Amino acid sequence: MTEATKNLSTAAMSKILEGKSNEYSLLYFPFHGVVPALRAMLAMSGAKVTFTQPDDWPVEKKETQFGHMPILYVTDPTTNQTLPLTELSVLEEYIGRKYNFLGSNSYEANQILAYSSSTQSLFDKFVTLVIRTADPDLRAKMMETFVNSFIGEWAEFHERALQANVAAGIAKMGHYVGEEVSLADLKTAAAAMVMMKVSGDKFISEEKTPAMMEVCKAVGADERYKKWSASEDMKLFNEVTKKRFSL
Repeated sequence: MTEATKNLSTAAMSKILEGKSNEYSLLYFPFHGVVPALRAMLAMSGAKVTFTQPDDWPVEKKETQFGHMPILYVTDPTTNQTLPLTELSVLEEYIGRKYNFLGSNSYEANQILAYSSSTQSLFDKFVTLVIRTADPDLRAKMMETFVNSFIGEWAEFHERALQANVAAGIAKMGHYVGEEVSLADLKTAAAAMVMMKVSGDKFISEEKTPAMMEVCKAVGADERYKKWSASEDMKLFNEVTKKRFSL
């Protein structure tokens, strides 16, 4: 686990976070889990990034702020000082703001964060109800409940918002707001792929959610994302996710 610099003042810690040439190390398990959008933003940022995993998490977690991951270690290479940040939403907003994944103004940023939060809520339900249920029979029942109770509503509301934003001139087709790939776009593209794997085309498809599918296409067409998708790190995360969760 990366060693954090100790006994820093809040001013020194702020200086690290505000650094222009920061280097990052993201600690998380070697599957997609809850971090595909965060990993994508880091990979697409142009900054020096390493993706690491714990060696002995039951032991290491005792030394962390809240006992869970992801943990982002931010290093200022000019001083070699490192600061750990925790909580997924905090990390996403920090990286999103710093590397322009939160739109071009305050309104766009708040909308992107709102759509991102909604999508994360869906995925959290999936993890709680399905992924963390060990008994196969009960897990099958939880999967049925999740599919029939939550995916359709999420898809309906997000499809409506995407179409409305394009009609209002707030967004270009393929995006929630603006015309650049945002945190919201990345989270929806990742979530949509998982939801289609567990529900087929029952709720999400070219016919039923054309605007959402355009978001997936826009993310996939981004040259930075293409490079990330072809990386060895991504190949590992795909393999482990498929092997462990059949996703």
